[in-house]
Amino acid sequence: MSQTIDIHYKFVFEDGQDRSYQIAIDGESGSLVPQKQLELPDWTKLEVSKCSHCPYKVENLPHCPVAVNLHQALATFKDELSYRSCEVQVSTAARTYSKTISLQEGLFGLFGLIMSTSACAHMDFLKPMARYHLPFSTAEETVIRSTSLYLLKQLMIAKSGGVPDWDLKNFSAMYEKVQLVNQGIIGRVRKMKTKGDADQNAVVILDSFASLLSMELSQDFQNYKSIFLK
Repeated sequence: MSQTIDIHYKFVFEDGQDRSYQIAIDGESGSLVPQKQLELPDWTKLEVSKCSHCPYKVENLPHCPVAVNLHQALATFKDELSYRSCEVQVSTAARTYSKTISLQEGLFGLFGLIMSTSACAHMDFLKPMARYHLPFSTAEETVIRSTSLYLLKQLMIAKSGGVPDWDLKNFSAMYEKVQLVNQGIIGRVRKMKTKGDADQNAVVILDSFASLLSMELSQDFQNYKSIFLK
């Protein structure tokens, strides 16, 4: 397994302009490899719009780890309008994905990748999904991938002599915590001085996906039974 997993996002707009963003994920830990940081603004401080369930203390961690990692990406796209059309190209070592969509839809994938690989305890369980990142995933694909990877982990826990969570009780609680993180980030992003709305809307889309998965869990995946049970 390679030491670093590199994922390159390129946004090509209709007027020929383009913007790129490079993601590097540590192959061992699954954590985002930090980029050279810009000066951190006040909205990244831990106490600003702090999540109600945040496990960290400002004396030990002065800045929110998710906000710190998102800061540079948000700064890159802060003045862009969400509905602006672009071709989004996502390149990995295995393949390249491409789709013409709105900017907010493209940023949704990029921001989700950054958040899920940040050093936040509530996001740790999402690292396997980030490692096998699927750009432009639909809501249905996200539900299937997230649940399948969690159950694969439970199988490994069971085979290692641990107690697996086959009923997904902990899984549901984890996604509820992710929703709180999303809400905290939305609160932070709204404190930025921007001309556009693409960044805020991308985080809102992320939150809607987390909400959808929580809803499917509460309904015992009724919408998917016809796919698996014939």
